[in-house]
Amino acid sequence: MIIGYEGYSPENSGIADRRRILFWARARNHSVVNSHDPSADVIVITSSANLGFWAKAKTSKPIILDIVDGLIGEQSVSKDLFRGYGYWATRRSSNIFPKTYRSLILDVARRCSAVVCSSPEQVMEWAKYEIKAIDILDIHDEIPKIVGFSGDRSTSSNQIFWEGLPATLGSMSLLNEFFDSNRDKEFVLHILTNLNSFKYMNKFVKIDLHSVLSRQLDHSNLTINNVQWSPKDVVSYANASTIGVIPIVGFKGYNHLKAENRLLIMWRLGLPVLTSPLDSYSRVMRDAKIDGICHDALDWKVKMSNLSRSSDLRKEFIQKSHSYLENKHKTTDLLEKWDFVVGKN
Repeated sequence: MIIGYEGYSPENSGIADRRRILFWARARNHSVVNSHDPSADVIVITSSANLGFWAKAKTSKPIILDIVDGLIGEQSVSKDLFRGYGYWATRRSSNIFPKTYRSLILDVARRCSAVVCSSPEQVMEWAKYEIKAIDILDIHDEIPKIVGFSGDRSTSSNQIFWEGLPATLGSMSLLNEFFDSNRDKEFVLHILTNLNSFKYMNKFVKIDLHSVLSRQLDHSNLTINNVQWSPKDVVSYANASTIGVIPIVGFKGYNHLKAENRLLIMWRLGLPVLTSPLDSYSRVMRDAKIDGICHDALDWKVKMSNLSRSSDLRKEFIQKSHSYLENKHKTTDLLEKWDFVVGKN
């Protein structure tokens, strides 16, 4: 089978490209060509594709829309309009006039033979528009699976791990009470992210990580270590850390629909993890029977303190998270979902 693909990044090398349909294509020995290549048997487009073009494309070939973020659930009308205008102004939409982003993706979704998203919460949001979507999580095989830790590591217990995109770093202030209440200890916070990232459309206004973090965390007992994200360094710094954190302030915009990928990656790295109560994180923590949800700054202070002090508690978190991954996040299951969507195995 030949897959025509228009991905999330210019070279189809982004995380959402590598961990989704491209992983499936390699695993199943299928070819991938440009989305406009006439040899394609099926076309897979993403939220970074020319949505205006694909909404009106005249082709008899099946078109599949893969959209990992919960952008369909944007709660701000102004942001939805601004995002749609940005797509139009940067010629990522061939419409004559700009439209809201939700309108763009709905036009495409109604034209497509299938819509793929990344969480059950997103499936429910698509259903509000009478569109049946299927959720497929990212495949995390590029991250080595670390097993065998009992809760103690051969390093200081005061190293903390965070990984993700810079745009999601605006919630670190939730950790302030923890650092304030432990002034007798020295901490290192490892930030694994893209050090060369931009705020708008991935092109405009470079994000100043030092400024973003220093405005939120200003503690004499805390050292912040910003590291360029790579599979190798993610593993290295996870090994050097005792706990992982995913703080999120509020759930405005479309953040409330984010999938659980970051949590599962940290679990895969062998870390006990605390998170804010994002719907997907709460669902997964509940299924795994782990008390890892922090509802406010006080929760973060208490649970981070307990987890950093107790090797038994860390061991419990790790064992339960590994069990969840073994039973609920199997690569074979995810590949079979793509088989179903594409109609080929």
